[in-house]
Amino acid sequence: MSATIHWVDEVGLPEHQLLIAAVPGVGNVGKLVVDTLNEEENTTLLARIIHPDLPPHSVLEDGLLTPPHLSIHAVSLENDKTVITITGNGQPMTPRGQHETAEAILGLASECSTPFTIVLAGLSANPGDESIHLTCPSTSAQTELAQRGIAVSTEQPSGGMLGLAGLLVSLSPLHKVSAAAYSAETVGTSVDVVTADRLAQRISIDFDLGLDLPIDNTREMAARLLSMMEGKEIAGIDLSDDDSGAGFYV
Repeated sequence: MSATIHWVDEVGLPEHQLLIAAVPGVGNVGKLVVDTLNEEENTTLLARIIHPDLPPHSVLEDGLLTPPHLSIHAVSLENDKTVITITGNGQPMTPRGQHETAEAILGLASECSTPFTIVLAGLSANPGDESIHLTCPSTSAQTELAQRGIAVSTEQPSGGMLGLAGLLVSLSPLHKVSAAAYSAETVGTSVDVVTADRLAQRISIDFDLGLDLPIDNTREMAARLLSMMEGKEIAGIDLSDDDSGAGFYV
């Protein structure tokens, strides 16, 4: 069984300028940005992505028990731009499941003519390292970003990318989807609020989103995220202290 998309109302994505995806990982920086964006802006739930390899933890949403899923939201920003967000409390726990879910998301992006897709993630680093690397899967994506005046990295993340995040970006040329991955350096604590705030500012500048995600509210979101993720267990993978500097992320 592959990934399926269950629409709340109308099938398909509304016109949008950007698709932003993030799943739990090192520092949870990407997911923290997306969760805060969904909470702080005018947001509509469009659909849920279901896959049998997602961690089998059904959760309460608005008082109703919902199956494990990745949620798709439309976020209307104050500058009249619309972005699509995709996130969840985990990702499929098998390589096949991660691949099938990435294929489903990229197929949707291609079908709905998504202008650009970005994946947000954290990269294990030493204390004091604060760089944010933007990595592309093709020369055409590099050229497109360079024409926008956006700096692109060709050396980081040197260890590559694990899981759904890496597959979404690396498989995108096969679906003729323009995509890139932001990897923000973090010491790898369970929830890195400061790095998440820095990442939000970076994508806002790069794509002219006009975001102003307040750090106090981000801290509240971080506390909720940490409680949902039960410490450092992320997507079925235990990120212990010994692994925090491995250089990979999911």
